[in-house]
Amino acid sequence: MSLGRWSLSLAVGLLLLGGCASARNTLAQDLAFERWEKCRDQAQGINLQRITADGQLWVIYTADHRIQLNSWQTCMRQAAAEQGQRRTAPVPAPVVATVQDQPLASLPSALGPTWKVGDEWGYRYEQPTGSGTFVWSVVRIESLNNVQHFVIKTGTREIFYRISDLAFTRETVDGQTIREVTPSDWRFVAFPLHVGKSWEMKYQEMRPVARQTEDIERKCTVEAEERVTVPAGTFPTFRIICHNSRNNALVMTVWYAPEVRHIVREESALATGRQFRELIAYKLR
Repeated sequence: MSLGRWSLSLAVGLLLLGGCASARNTLAQDLAFERWEKCRDQAQGINLQRITADGQLWVIYTADHRIQLNSWQTCMRQAAAEQGQRRTAPVPAPVVATVQDQPLASLPSALGPTWKVGDEWGYRYEQPTGSGTFVWSVVRIESLNNVQHFVIKTGTREIFYRISDLAFTRETVDGQTIREVTPSDWRFVAFPLHVGKSWEMKYQEMRPVARQTEDIERKCTVEAEERVTVPAGTFPTFRIICHNSRNNALVMTVWYAPEVRHIVREESALATGRQFRELIAYKLR
């Protein structure tokens, strides 16, 4: 009787690995363990060895259970698809702040960026090319041109945000730069946040792999304070809209929750259609 080993990486959970409340589990491990639990009935003869930090499941099985392995694989893929299709309950009507251009005492944490290495946010997304889930993890702090940046990692993709104001600078895949802006002026929030605040941005976006360069102008405005319900919970947020300054076309709407230190919902316009993201889980240090 021979033994086989198999790994499954379906990219991104909510239950702690092994059922114990270990803060050392990554969010990707939590999501992977949730899928394992859902498909446990299909896993007869298949033993879970470990779940790696990026959400890969390593299992051991005998040659007698190859057919069972196929059923389990199918179940795991379906479970991953369901994680990307989670929807929230109907969202109540927005609660709009009545006092404009004043700091909101109910959201005092919106005074500045507060990310820490180890912070993680799990999102589901829908777009014309498909749907799914992903996890953003703050993995380190790195200097670019003598300026300190947070580095967010998801899979082999890394995104660099300037520590001082969370402005986007660079995006890489497998270490290769695929997107970069100069000056580093694109930011979805501008601290301190308060209803009525707006900021304008002008920058050049370069995509070396695609050999494309574009001059971009954006204007963002904090429209309102709004309580938003997403799979991760209900949060008081600032609703922020960003327009193309040249034609006033709506580019994106984001809901930033100081409690989460990040966006809990995003709706944006892509060349291929609309994109929707919302928070399904998070862990903060």
